[in-house]
Amino acid sequence: MATTPKPERGAARAVDLYQFDGTDAYQEGDERARLRGYFPLSPGTPNASDVGAEELMLVCIEIEPGNSLPSHRDSNEELLVVIDGAVEATIGDETIDLEAGQCAVVPELEPHGLHNAGDETARILGFFPDNELTATFEDILQPFDSDVVAVGPDAGLEGR
Repeated sequence: MATTPKPERGAARAVDLYQFDGTDAYQEGDERARLRGYFPLSPGTPNASDVGAEELMLVCIEIEPGNSLPSHRDSNEELLVVIDGAVEATIGDETIDLEAGQCAVVPELEPHGLHNAGDETARILGFFPDNELTATFEDILQPFDSDVVAVGPDAGLEGR
């Protein structure tokens, strides 16, 4: 069986996850549905590094106290890791508390959202096992003017 060699990778280097200007996302009519998100390892997305992964994606999410990441469904399984602060994570019909150093797995297409009930900014990392992602929200998400947001090397970061 012949195998195709993988292309050579560049030199390993560190990427500062919070050096990027994020995208402020919100839902009109819900003052608490507000967050900042960015995809630092996804070439083609606004302000991303030139370091990309072949088969995974990382989203960095910042949620101010009292605000939320609205309920949505992702096209891929997701591992959520809280690195600062604390959130209430609703996954399907269950709500759990997550604080810095804790994680939860969200199955593919399972509705989920995050709410910061604490008094400091929550920072969450979301890991996906693919370099393309489609997130479908219950309501239109701005600034994308759509309830469907696609991320990936070909799509960049766009509403559909």
